[in-house]
Amino acid sequence: MDNIKSTAEKIFDGEMTVIDYLCESSASYRDSSEGNFRPWDATYWKMVRSAQKEGKNLILTSGPVPLEIIYAMDCVPLYLDFVPPRLSENTELTARLIGEAEKRGNSQFCAMNKTELGLLTGGRLGLVPDAYVTVPIPCDSARTAYSVMGLAVTVPVFNFDIPMRRDERSIEYIAKQLESLIEFVENITGKKLDKEKLKYRMELSNRAGELLDKCTELRRSKPCPMSSHLSVWNELMNAMSPTEEIISLLEEELEICNTRIAAGISPCPQGEKHRVQLLHNLFWQGIDISDRLENKYNAVTVRDGFSLKSHDFFEHYDDMQDCKRTMCGRMLWGSTVHGAVVSGIELSETLDSGIRDFGIDVSIFLGSSGCRHAWAAQKLISDSILEKYGIPTLVVDVDNTDRRYKSDKDITAAIFEYMDTVINNK
Repeated sequence: MDNIKSTAEKIFDGEMTVIDYLCESSASYRDSSEGNFRPWDATYWKMVRSAQKEGKNLILTSGPVPLEIIYAMDCVPLYLDFVPPRLSENTELTARLIGEAEKRGNSQFCAMNKTELGLLTGGRLGLVPDAYVTVPIPCDSARTAYSVMGLAVTVPVFNFDIPMRRDERSIEYIAKQLESLIEFVENITGKKLDKEKLKYRMELSNRAGELLDKCTELRRSKPCPMSSHLSVWNELMNAMSPTEEIISLLEEELEICNTRIAAGISPCPQGEKHRVQLLHNLFWQGIDISDRLENKYNAVTVRDGFSLKSHDFFEHYDDMQDCKRTMCGRMLWGSTVHGAVVSGIELSETLDSGIRDFGIDVSIFLGSSGCRHAWAAQKLISDSILEKYGIPTLVVDVDNTDRRYKSDKDITAAIFEYMDTVINNK
């Protein structure tokens, strides 16, 4: 009989922590990528694990928190929403964490928020943060879940209140809260915000956004130099944008893209035949789907998610009020993740630009079961794409965290049937 314990058993028996598991699994991730470029987050997890040992405060964050302030205060943000996508590869561990959350009666939360809550309430993370800062997104789960998680961590908590409207009054309302956030972090660290350090972090953030935009634009090239995999980049950018590490990763991708474009290299074994748009981020699951489409159908994923544009850029580094307004705008726009609180016209324009500028001929909506706000727009999107461009959209319901909901095998079978019966029989 095999008595070797699984990772989930080790974590629940206290023999291993989640942060150690994340450091180990992410470090080996590139080694298993068979030579393909993959966004690599090992540096981030190691930075999180060592923060307090190095005398830095560890700030738990949820949502589009202005991390330039956190990093400028010599703190390290643990971007909580980044954890479930990484743990989702381990179905057993994710299931047990979800079970922990459901014991506390939070059955209406999405699997992502349940995983987070199960992690915090069980104390299995392996780290105790010094504070928690949240910027809620306007979905059914997060608005309530972030508050519940704030109670679970038993540390000082700062909750932003983000308006549903995007106008000048909303910016001013968030700006007042931003000043309170700075004071909150100053009280945690015991020191004042250094404007020069903040300026440096904003410069890094701008540079990261510029590089991401360049990489995104290069995917218009035919053949596209690499699969998109931007659903993963979206998470990395949220956690690491004001850091030197993300700059290095993006510079590496940009160099690879340019080299492959010059040589006419495609990720498809037999050359590019189709160009795919994956609607709605699927986190780490989307990488496998992109690879399968390339290998079987020579279909490269050039875009994923509702919007791949980078955030607003800081324009006047020495004008702190202007910079803070930019942060407020980012929080307001960042809270509309996956199309929440955007109009049908805005969604349509984003999709139009993708199909027009990237030459997309395959449209797949991978809707997460927990993101009810995104499902509300699904038919509008599918109908619009079909009416304007004659492209039928495949709709597959999945779960972006809990893979028990639908297996990779079932998802792949649905996509392959669509490619065989719809796309290749046009």
